[in-house]
Amino acid sequence: MGFNLESFIAQCQPIDLSVHIPRQEFEDRVERIRAEMKKRQVDVAIAFGNELRPGDTGWITNYDPQIEPTAVVIGLQKVFVLGGPEGKLYAEQSMQVGEFRCLQELKIPEEDYPGFDFFTLNEIFNEASSFPPKSVGLLTCLDIITQAFYELIINTPVQKVDMTDFLLKARYFKSKNELKCMRAASQIATYAMQAMIQSIKPGKRELEIAAVGEFVMKHFGADRIGVSTIVASGERASSVLGRASNRIIKEGEMILFSISPRYEGMASCVGRSVIVGEPNTNQKEIFQHVHHAYQLSIERIQYNAPARDADLVARNYLKQYDLEPLYSQIHNIGWTEAMEGYGAATQYSEFLFPKGIALQLDIGIFAKPFKSLKAETVGIRLEDPLCITHEGITENMTTLLPDVQELVKF
Repeated sequence: MGFNLESFIAQCQPIDLSVHIPRQEFEDRVERIRAEMKKRQVDVAIAFGNELRPGDTGWITNYDPQIEPTAVVIGLQKVFVLGGPEGKLYAEQSMQVGEFRCLQELKIPEEDYPGFDFFTLNEIFNEASSFPPKSVGLLTCLDIITQAFYELIINTPVQKVDMTDFLLKARYFKSKNELKCMRAASQIATYAMQAMIQSIKPGKRELEIAAVGEFVMKHFGADRIGVSTIVASGERASSVLGRASNRIIKEGEMILFSISPRYEGMASCVGRSVIVGEPNTNQKEIFQHVHHAYQLSIERIQYNAPARDADLVARNYLKQYDLEPLYSQIHNIGWTEAMEGYGAATQYSEFLFPKGIALQLDIGIFAKPFKSLKAETVGIRLEDPLCITHEGITENMTTLLPDVQELVKF
């Protein structure tokens, strides 16, 4: 009997969709920024975000932009959310702090919007602080701000002060409400991954499998994805970030999976690889090595433990078999998937794991030949969402625990 999507959904436990980050928390974040502004003698601060990197502006306001980029201006008197006319109503429906202002530079290029009032950035700075400010604090890293918008800031007659370190660290530490939302996102990812794996069948296209995962993801309450769903089979398995394609899945192939739902703005991700049909001896062995590396690493993700050890223990084990991972084993997660900008644990890290963080343990072996396995057919990702709670307890936020025996799926 084949996979039945309706039956699969019916046997899943419902997810509490009342979990959210309350307005008061966003208001408190604004006050934290204002306190830092006073400390650094800054009159007004600005953050920038877009659909790919919405973290800074989302963390402050809860607005997750679509197509049009956005910015947030925080003064000691007022807060303004900036964007284009098409995003105005959507922003006002979701933002938890501030007033919306249209900015000419953030509208969709070449479009005309009669009847809308556009403000200049300098006018917004003046209104936010209730006086012509002398300094502006930059909350967002320059690799996120577009060149055009950065030049807009530069051309305002105020001194520029780098405040990016403050916001990177503030976002790194997750509130209890953020962790609740991430647990919901992680359970959604778990269901979506289970459904994709169970729906595998030789002759299906990768996109058919991805569609199952995305249906389940949205059915259970995820509004959008943190990264495009990955289903990569055969010679595409080593593509690391390859989106699902129309390639036909064949028996005996390795398939790489990743799915990243976002719930209430917070992203999670689960990654797996499986074999279609009966795995051969070398496929079994390479999976066993990756599974063991995962177990070694997760044991070292503990409060007050050296972050580098969680990477090195897996890396050094895998090196024995010429399977050194492509990337570092642990990255931060939250308002984006893998693009948080702070908190990754690498083999060179010099910090101890703190409390109140969310992270992804991601063992990734790509394009490494292994005995009879050709490099292009090797793509193994064993990735789970974890957190270290405010009480200092390490928690795996998915119930889809890795099992080396569960490789055969169709």
